[in-house]
Amino acid sequence: MSDKFHIQWHITDMCNLRCRHCYQENFSKSSELSLDELKIVLGNVISTIKKWRKRLVINVTGGEPLLKNDLFPLMELLDNETEIIELAIITNGLFINSSSLEKLSHHKKLKTLKISIDGANEKTNDSIRGNGTFKKIIENINLVKDNYDFKIILMFTLMKKNYREIPQLIDLAESLNVDGIILERFIPLRTGKKIKEEVLSKNDWKEVLEILSSIFAINHITELASYHAFYLRLDTEETELLGAPCIIGRDGLCVMPDGSVLPCRRFPIPIGNLLDRSLIQIWENSELLKKLTDKYLLKGKCKKCPIEDCTGCRSMALSITGDFLAEDPHCILY
Repeated sequence: MSDKFHIQWHITDMCNLRCRHCYQENFSKSSELSLDELKIVLGNVISTIKKWRKRLVINVTGGEPLLKNDLFPLMELLDNETEIIELAIITNGLFINSSSLEKLSHHKKLKTLKISIDGANEKTNDSIRGNGTFKKIIENINLVKDNYDFKIILMFTLMKKNYREIPQLIDLAESLNVDGIILERFIPLRTGKKIKEEVLSKNDWKEVLEILSSIFAINHITELASYHAFYLRLDTEETELLGAPCIIGRDGLCVMPDGSVLPCRRFPIPIGNLLDRSLIQIWENSELLKKLTDKYLLKGKCKKCPIEDCTGCRSMALSITGDFLAEDPHCILY
């Protein structure tokens, strides 16, 4: 396991957008914790990280995190924790302005803003995220790049309507001088179930790998088969492609607005709550986590796969088949 542990912390369900592929359907404050409760959750996490002797990376998100009243006091708490080595905020980018950026710039460990965009052009993006969002996102990215030292990472969800725009997305990112792009697949949950037809097919995913292989001069797409997402690093002399394996049960998890813990944000089965149970107990005693990481229990070709560290995408298997142990419906091997 890595010496880093990654947490995606959803601090609110509130959001000003209603993106068509959203994995939420509740957009209220009903599940939010108070600042005192957030402190309990944080203390719980830090206690476990100390026992594990690991370093902690936290991505703060929502909903839209900039709508959370306690965001800035929480960021100050996070910034002062020794065990936390890196902070990022995942945002839709629409509330980025001089005032919010000035406040965020005081937190030394907050290096990165991850901004969602789902099309390389206005037409595609706005058909998913809402009218006027593309222009506003571009405007706010330029505001950041012109005035602050934050890294900007674009978050792109691959769907049938946008996956062929990867080359154009790279061109857009380079023109904006952003630092990278994260590519993840659309997994239909809650609101997103209404457009389940937008989920990539196995052939679509194969085409994604072919596009990336062509751009980055990779000889065989099978070299990319075990990765579930990709990070295109643009802040180097030459653009670099990094594959992201699944973190479930290995070196990361998700914390929801009410303090409940998910193995992954796209795997919507809670394994405990940090308000009433320690993280170390949740992590070490969860039968679900044990099943998710036991290759022997997997079905179909995933069980027989010779790639030792790959267990397929359990979230995609659950969403598409209803069985989280089913073979990954996107796997291109065999």
